[in-house]
Parts: sequence; C-alpha cells; structure tokens
Amino acid sequence: MKGKNFGNRKPENERPLNDFYQTPKCMTRELLNSQMSIFNEEIKDKIILDPCCGKYAIGNVLRESGIANYNKLIENDLIYGHDFLKEKYDEKIDVIIMNPPFKLFDDFVKKSKEISNIVCSIGKLTFFGAHKRNIEGLWKHLEYVLIFDRQIAYDKPFREDGKVECGMLVTGWFIWNKDYEGLPKISMLDMQKYILNKSYNKLEVKND
Repeated sequence: MKGKNFGNRKPENERPLNDFYQTPKCMTRELLNSQMSIFNEEIKDKIILDPCCGKYAIGNVLRESGIANYNKLIENDLIYGHDFLKEKYDEKIDVIIMNPPFKLFDDFVKKSKEISNIVCSIGKLTFFGAHKRNIEGLWKHLEYVLIFDRQIAYDKPFREDGKVECGMLVTGWFIWNKDYEGLPKISMLDMQKYILNKSYNKLEVKND
C-alpha cells in the first residue's frame, strides 16, 4: 500500500458510493478569492451548473458569498436521478463548477467543455502525467491551474467551518476557458490556515 495515492489505496468496497467525497468549503472559498478565478463581475447573471452537487457543498458557498443571488445556479447529481454524462442540456450553461469522481474526471471534463465555455473542476495534479489526456486535447483551453499548497484528506468528515486535515493527494482547481489559447497559468492557493493538524517543519527563509 505504501506510496499509493488515497484514491488507489482504498478497495472498491471501502469507498463511498459513486466515489462521493463532499467538497470542503475552504476549497470553493479559495477559488472565489483567487485573483486568477473567473468568479468576478464578468459572470454576473450567468448560468452556473454543478453537475455533481452531492450535498450542495459547493453551491452553499456560492450562496454564502452572494454569487448565487445574481446567478442562476443549477445543481444536479446522480444520487438525485441526474446522470450528467447522459443528461441533455437545452438551456445555455455559462459556467460549470464541480468536484467530479476522479475515476470519471476525463468524461466529466469532456462533457463539460461541450456544453459550457468555462469549466472549473477539482482534480489531481497527477492527471497531467497521462499522455492520452494530452493527445486527446483534454488540456486544450486550460487557462488556470490553482494548486492547493497542502495535501488534503478528502475522506475525512465534512466540517461546516471549512477546516480540513492533511492527506495524501496533491490537488487543485483546473479552469478551462474556450476563449483562451496558450499555456495554463499556475498559482498556489494557501490552505495552511484551514489545516487542523498543522504540525510540520517550518523553513526559515533567509535573504542574501
């Protein structure tokens, strides 16, 4: 088991149904606060879809922040009878924000890029180490990669205060914009303030 990431370590019978892990509030908050985020004045009155909303963790942060007050927010999930990969959306979708099952990451991203100009998804940084994703164009129009600077334990109980525990996955927000051409812009999101188990070696930075 040693050395394997969390998603691969757990046997199928020990994982939640449909690989459901509720998105910690701090992740959505950091996305909204990031200067590289698309969540600004330009998306006012746009239609936002969370296709795998689970228990509305992402949507609740959008509501708390006030974004959902001026945007139409659509929340669907397989557990409520909506299979995103089979669903047809006649209504124009402007922004998709999601934390899909990692085993279906490619399928969710491909479908999302078909129906929306802007796609925001949580993903693993190891996803970049797959040649197939590159040649299939999964990274085309990828504008931002916002990396969580602490590894998050997705399997821990969801907390309303947004606090999280350290885990084994290096993850972040991937943001596609179909109007963007070029290499993705990378930024780090400071997650230390949300970490419950904060024991780590602090490095002293000395200026020469």
